[in-house]
Amino acid sequence: MTQPQRYIVAGSIFAVVVGVFAFPYLQARLRPITPTPSSTPSSVSVEGEPQLSEPNHLSIPVLGIEAPVIYVEEKSETVYQTALKNGVVHYPGTAKPGELGNAYIFGHSSDYVWSAGDFKTVFAKLPQIEMGTEIFISNENGEMFTYLVTETKVVGPRDLSVLDQNEYQDKQLTIQTSYPLGTALQRYIVISELKVD
Repeated sequence: MTQPQRYIVAGSIFAVVVGVFAFPYLQARLRPITPTPSSTPSSVSVEGEPQLSEPNHLSIPVLGIEAPVIYVEEKSETVYQTALKNGVVHYPGTAKPGELGNAYIFGHSSDYVWSAGDFKTVFAKLPQIEMGTEIFISNENGEMFTYLVTETKVVGPRDLSVLDQNEYQDKQLTIQTSYPLGTALQRYIVISELKVD
């Protein structure tokens, strides 16, 4: 076998290995967006009372995103990674949904193929979100809150300004995922404000 043929064989093997490991992430990214039939998650509303839904749940119907919100007490990478197997995670010490301040939620856009959990690519489509998109999130009592996207940006992995509670002057929801897809080089941030009826 000649030297160029060896390079071609080695390159082909490398491409196949990368393709096998990247397939779940590419599939999540390339799968067509199929919004749910209704613009809001299933809920119960009685006139004059809050809309109720499944407790601790996040929904972005236009992107087909549905996930439980996991609350953790400890600020630890080990704790975060364990919680991310079961949904998206509320950053401890930030506001809760519907409260004054900045409720901060983060989740995977991709993870290792061999990692456990059903939410490894839950936020793979987050960079496709548009201004004004509705994000629905419920608290521990099932009370539903609707937020409208006002800003998106990419920040470095050590940029903690996104956790700012804005002196508790408004009700904000921030969602974070790793970016670009398949890496943890930066963070994709979606900022939204509570919709006031």
